[in-house]
Amino acid sequence: MRCRYVNKIFLSEENGFTVAVYSTSDESVPLSARNKYLESRNIIGFTAVGYNLPLTNTIELEMEGDWENGSHGLQLKVDSFMEIVPRTKAGIIGYLSSGAIKGVKQRTAEAIYQQFGLQTLDVIEKSPEKLLSIRGISERKLREIVECYGQNQVFRELMTFLAPYKVTPKKVNMILKTFHEESVRIIQNRPYMLCAVKGFGFLTVDAIGRQLCMTLNDPMRISGCISYILHEAMKEGHLYLTQETLMDKTLTLLNKDLTVPAVIEQDVSRVLYQLVMQQSIVVDHEKVYIFQQYEEERLTALMIAKRIQTARQPFPIENELEQAQQVLGITLSERQKQAVRMVFESPLSIITGGPGTGKTTVLKVILYIHGLKCKTSVQLMAPTGRAARRMAESTGKEDASTMHMALGLLGGSDYNLGFQYLEAEFLNIDEVSMVDMHLAYEFFSRVKDSARVLLLGDVDQLPSVGAGDVFRQLIGCGLIPVTVLDMVYRQGASSNIPVNANLIQQNRTNLFMGEDFIFVPCDGTEPTAEMVKKLYLEEVQKYGLEQVQILTSYRVKTAAGVVELNRTLEDLINPPAAGKNELAIGKDVFRVGDKILQNKNTDLVSNGDMGIIQDIYEDSDENQKVQILFSENRVVRYEREQMEMVEHANAITIHKSQGSEYPVVIIPCVKAFYTMLKRNILYTAITRAKCKVYLVGDWNAVCQCIHTDDSGKRNTVLGQRIQRYYNAEQRQKAEEMEQMKLAV
Repeated sequence: MRCRYVNKIFLSEENGFTVAVYSTSDESVPLSARNKYLESRNIIGFTAVGYNLPLTNTIELEMEGDWENGSHGLQLKVDSFMEIVPRTKAGIIGYLSSGAIKGVKQRTAEAIYQQFGLQTLDVIEKSPEKLLSIRGISERKLREIVECYGQNQVFRELMTFLAPYKVTPKKVNMILKTFHEESVRIIQNRPYMLCAVKGFGFLTVDAIGRQLCMTLNDPMRISGCISYILHEAMKEGHLYLTQETLMDKTLTLLNKDLTVPAVIEQDVSRVLYQLVMQQSIVVDHEKVYIFQQYEEERLTALMIAKRIQTARQPFPIENELEQAQQVLGITLSERQKQAVRMVFESPLSIITGGPGTGKTTVLKVILYIHGLKCKTSVQLMAPTGRAARRMAESTGKEDASTMHMALGLLGGSDYNLGFQYLEAEFLNIDEVSMVDMHLAYEFFSRVKDSARVLLLGDVDQLPSVGAGDVFRQLIGCGLIPVTVLDMVYRQGASSNIPVNANLIQQNRTNLFMGEDFIFVPCDGTEPTAEMVKKLYLEEVQKYGLEQVQILTSYRVKTAAGVVELNRTLEDLINPPAAGKNELAIGKDVFRVGDKILQNKNTDLVSNGDMGIIQDIYEDSDENQKVQILFSENRVVRYEREQMEMVEHANAITIHKSQGSEYPVVIIPCVKAFYTMLKRNILYTAITRAKCKVYLVGDWNAVCQCIHTDDSGKRNTVLGQRIQRYYNAEQRQKAEEMEQMKLAV
């Protein structure tokens, strides 16, 4: 579609993302996409979104794309465009001075045209050095002109070249940032170098390479495939793959759809050897790691082994233990008292148990005694903001924080950004089951040698989203003192919730039903989703919006997933009404009164925090704002563009619910969730409830959850490494002692 620029709505200086209005004579523009102001003047106008869209009316554009609903209504999502510069004096001067070529203003553009006339664009493209004859154009300015003009041209070439592979303009910009003016040549001749560009998966690159008839046993293709497979394994929680598994997966993927294999085992072995030499991967016996993951597992094990064998002076705390119970009004069981004593006897200790078993109660006593006996600094932290705030509320320690905040892992990159050591003498991490290998490495790298560390968590919950199974490995190594709390206090002795949670862990399906634990049978995904919504509306009517939560395994692909449940509940739970302000962001509509979930960390709000929209309004500059109330009376205001950081939260994933409690929980469980029908997923969902659980769906799916235990099946040997390093250190100490005796 041929069009011309009218006005800008938004431009990101960082990545070139553009939202702008264009005019056209093309009658095919949908009526709902037409700009009402321009339409009143008999002009067909529309909003386009894309990257590096020209913002000058001195040239025409030929745009290609698809009509999609966006934040400004129906918009043209631009896949590619071509600048049509009129070969006239006005056209050329207008284009050069439009801002498309940085550093060229009106006077310079006129001087260039006066010198080269209608051949100006050919000169810039083929003989740019001739521009040095123009007064005011230095060598530096010439480089800027050539680079800018070249980038525009290369961008168009790349968009045209990659259009069949559905490569977005955003990714084309990433290629340009990586390879600059060499981009087209590299893609045409060595497309597998694209694997080095963030956002380009091996499968996309391989499709381009095959289409270009590249050599299928190219070492770069094999290397990209190996990297892809190892990173995919990390997404499944594995720190390594065995050589046999990696070889099988690599050969299968590289020879897919080929009648005669193009890649053989020797080809892969040669590339593996090269990657080892380059320190991209590590082969440890039969285990193949990405180098960074190997180092983090190895160094974490080494740091823990040294910590647990470092002698600490135990504290006699019996008097303080009795005093703490009296002052706090707490009566501890003997098992809980053992947990308290253990912490003051050990440099590193673990307390584990299901929800409601008194882990927080024990922590309160520990903190009280530490204040009496040690009077040194304390730091409390958790993997998520919600868990950290729960700990702050329950212990009275308002400075509890996320691990990322405490460690200075900010700004979207966990490396070399705000690095800070932990100065506290006593540190506690709650919800440790959510800590992955990388976060564990960062933590133990920064703890003082003299500090005591306590790890709290429920080992039966879901493991971390990131790679590793840290908490289970630390408990299983057998060298760290562990107290298991197994008496439930939270729900009360008569509650079926902890009883059934325990039965699930025993692989038993004879669950106890009652007023607090209800199974609602439904046949099929759609009926289950409808029943979940019905129950949700009823329970919210009884107890209030913030007291009831739908927890589901899937985000998408099913009517019982987060996205579809939220979409269909939106008008049911908080319907539009006169005087109730709302804001449309793409396909989502946010209204005053909506429950939302934060999905990105900021200075004020953490990923996973829940809130209620209090107000939607326009400020004095007519900018749309949204005011959201989070827990602890935190009021946060969002610009329209920032609303991508929140989503509706009538339904959330079970993973997102970790570290939280809700009075009433509704859990759909259907066969469509087959890949997520796991024991720890069901256990985690059930144990989020304080008062009532609804299980809705297929009983066979529930039984499949209970019978499918994949806990401890992640590829990691952290526990074995700790044992090996600990034993090696012990042997060394024994040898040193023997030598000292002989010397005496």
